[in-house]
Amino acid sequence: MDITEVIELMSMVDSMENIEEVTVTLGDNPCVYIKKRTAAPAQAAKITESELPQLVSGFETAQTFAPQASNNLATPGQVKYGLDLVNKIGNGNTVSVVNGLAHALESTVEDILSPDDWPTQMTRDHASLYIDVLEVQYKKMQKQKGAWG
Repeated sequence: MDITEVIELMSMVDSMENIEEVTVTLGDNPCVYIKKRTAAPAQAAKITESELPQLVSGFETAQTFAPQASNNLATPGQVKYGLDLVNKIGNGNTVSVVNGLAHALESTVEDILSPDDWPTQMTRDHASLYIDVLEVQYKKMQKQKGAWG
């Protein structure tokens, strides 16, 4: 290995980011030890509170945080369809519909979301459970001319 190859090797080590030290053995016993100087890690710049909103969009401090609406809310179509079934089955008596839902879902009345709250609080899970039960009950009502109401 001649001097040009050693210089090329030193250049390659210098350009590498992960390697800092290299030992090369040449011929019978000559040894070249190369150690790259690394700069001290850069200190993070201090950020003032006025720069914070510009850096992180959508992030709020604890003082300005306001909970966002759940992305799991039922669609307006699901809410309307469910409320239409409630009105058809209960004939205006939502209490009997809530009792019927609680019975069919083997739950307590307190666990059933009131139809008055469906437009703002009904989740897709609620809609799936409630509409399935209401559809079955509505079909029974059509056959028997009567339901929970």
